[in-house]
Amino acid sequence: MKRVMAKHFSLILMVSTIAIAASAVSADVYKVVDENGNVTYTDRQPPDGSGPVKLAPISVIETPVYEKPAKAETEEGSEISLRDLRRNYADFAIVAPRQEESVWHPQEAMTIAWNTRYQLQDGMQVTIYVDGRQQSKTTNQSIEVEQLERGEHKVEAQLTDAKNRRIATAEPVIFFVRRPGLNNNVARPTPRGG
Repeated sequence: MKRVMAKHFSLILMVSTIAIAASAVSADVYKVVDENGNVTYTDRQPPDGSGPVKLAPISVIETPVYEKPAKAETEEGSEISLRDLRRNYADFAIVAPRQEESVWHPQEAMTIAWNTRYQLQDGMQVTIYVDGRQQSKTTNQSIEVEQLERGEHKVEAQLTDAKNRRIATAEPVIFFVRRPGLNNNVARPTPRGG
């Protein structure tokens, strides 16, 4: 029950944050420097008639759309072969973050998610690795990873069955953690490939 309430609270918080950010995006921002050199930012045009400050674009990360996996193909009551398991889960992949994605300001937890066409069979688990370090063994479609440093990171995932046999290995995903510097007006670097 607490988990459901926490998810609902998180969703409400996320929607509120997006609404506030959207209203802030549409407003002009002005930089005002007083006679003592103190800098203030405001949404009201200063008396000297100066124009708005050009802000860097806001980083937007689209949430992946997850399909509800169906039950894997098997005859009633029979154990599915290792070959068939590997064929059924050949589409196992990391869906968040995306390849070469730049993720801004993840001072809080970062979501790593995977997906596949079929529902996991009893005993199957996904093991997530970040920069070669095991993070979690889970049956959930996502995990939260905290305290990622600025820079390049590599996510890998492996699917195993109840007998701990490797069923599928997802293609590794390289992503970049970026944090704004002291001067946010500096253009953000473009990641490799985009």
